[in-house]
Amino acid sequence: MTLYHCSPAPGLRVLRPNESRFGKPRQVCLTASLPMALMYGVRHFEYTYGYNKAKELYYEEFFPNALEEIYRGKGAFLYLCAYREDMETTEVPNEYTSRAEVPVEREISIPDVYDALREQERRGALKIVRWEDAVPQRRAWVAEAELLTIREQELLSQPEDPFARYMREKYPESWARACEEAAGPEYA
Repeated sequence: MTLYHCSPAPGLRVLRPNESRFGKPRQVCLTASLPMALMYGVRHFEYTYGYNKAKELYYEEFFPNALEEIYRGKGAFLYLCAYREDMETTEVPNEYTSRAEVPVEREISIPDVYDALREQERRGALKIVRWEDAVPQRRAWVAEAELLTIREQELLSQPEDPFARYMREKYPESWARACEEAAGPEYA
């Protein structure tokens, strides 16, 4: 079985275990899903994808034009690797991990990750849920989830941190609510 790993870094011959900011242990992450791999071809702060009840992969925009803004015009490199018996599956469908280095069998240049993801959508391998199609309840859920992230990551105390700037720019409603909470009820 072929597994994929996508990165903005060219020329990798071996994938080495790394730590993730998502709280995962030091490991190499791979997937059997090409569109899922492509989403990691661009490093950014959020990977808003999931699987529906039918185990179909979807990408959900959490702000207007998120897919295009994050991925358009950005190149990446897709690495093909062979499955090994020492790899483990995770709770995420199609995800495999290895605590050991993984040799790369082939590298494919992806000139524009946005175009590659749209091609996966056209082929039916990826459903894209656009912001303008989100129901009001879903938008409210996103605002609450981002407010929680701002709180948990204590982003108000580090306003010049790149993640804090991103959250302030992309989720102004959630940022404003966090600021109101921090100011206390006497300032509301």
